[in-house]
Amino acid sequence: MQAADDQECKAIKDLIEHECTVFLCRDFKAWANCILQEPRLVRLGACMGGIMDYTVGWEAHREMMLNFFERFPTPNPEMARLFRRSNWSIQIREDMAWVSFDQFGPRSEDPLVTVGLSHQIRILEKQSGNWKIAMLGHGDTSLEYFDYPVIKIDRDQTILWMNDPAKAALLDHPALVKSGPKLRSRYRKDRAPLAEAISEMAELTVMDIRPSLGRLPGSMTRPILLGGQTGDGMHIVWVSSEDKMLLIKFSDKHSAERHMEIASEFYGLSAAQSRLASLLLEGLDTPRAANRLGITLNTAKTHLQRLFDKTGARSQSALVSALLGVAPPK
Repeated sequence: MQAADDQECKAIKDLIEHECTVFLCRDFKAWANCILQEPRLVRLGACMGGIMDYTVGWEAHREMMLNFFERFPTPNPEMARLFRRSNWSIQIREDMAWVSFDQFGPRSEDPLVTVGLSHQIRILEKQSGNWKIAMLGHGDTSLEYFDYPVIKIDRDQTILWMNDPAKAALLDHPALVKSGPKLRSRYRKDRAPLAEAISEMAELTVMDIRPSLGRLPGSMTRPILLGGQTGDGMHIVWVSSEDKMLLIKFSDKHSAERHMEIASEFYGLSAAQSRLASLLLEGLDTPRAANRLGITLNTAKTHLQRLFDKTGARSQSALVSALLGVAPPK
């Protein structure tokens, strides 16, 4: 019986891997042979960015795949060989099988390649001695789509993963440091606010994260101002809970620009004031910001005073908090 189970598990794994390969090869006939061609066929996917894909029935799947292969016709067999799968769980009951596994796809310009980590589910039925996929489910994560420093941690601040920009940035970051296996604040006075934010994000449940009438979009992300050595409170670190992961992000110019666009409109900032504020969000102090802008220090101080007047802030760290506090909907 054990040998029979092992043989069935291998057949199921082979089918799942073959279905991915022929999909990327744009071989519709071979792909269709892997699938249950009946009305109860279902695909349910949570794509990166919060997009849901729900497709029911063979005819709808057939039309969708033919459209994909027509729009993106170039076969890509090399990518299929680079996919990795792990954490397999296979349960077999007579002519039904339930399968879950993690899949990691390589970086690719091919729009049919799911890049990075995704959590996969399959339900299979056996027909005439052959397994067919009756349900396809996947939840895609966003790890591989960040082009700025991102670090995945647990609630104890142990580093589980980080991308190449984060590895480079931690070598000389003014407020964060890798200490053994853990991510730490470089200076003692910053440790409590960072730990508090991480603890807050770690305790969020799915009911806290899902959108509702009582929760503003984006509230699963919290900005922290780390003082660093000078205590200027200008080093912005984002602590977020995404895809059931705790993430630390920094040097995210896109988010800073997005916040500045909204803050500029909300507070009625002039173009000159917005340019100075953008540099303050990058962590520059007033003299360095003036030098970057090519203006005198007195002019920069005048712009800064106008920013204080319009936002109600009385320090640069309070000003940064005010600018970050005007968050647009995601």
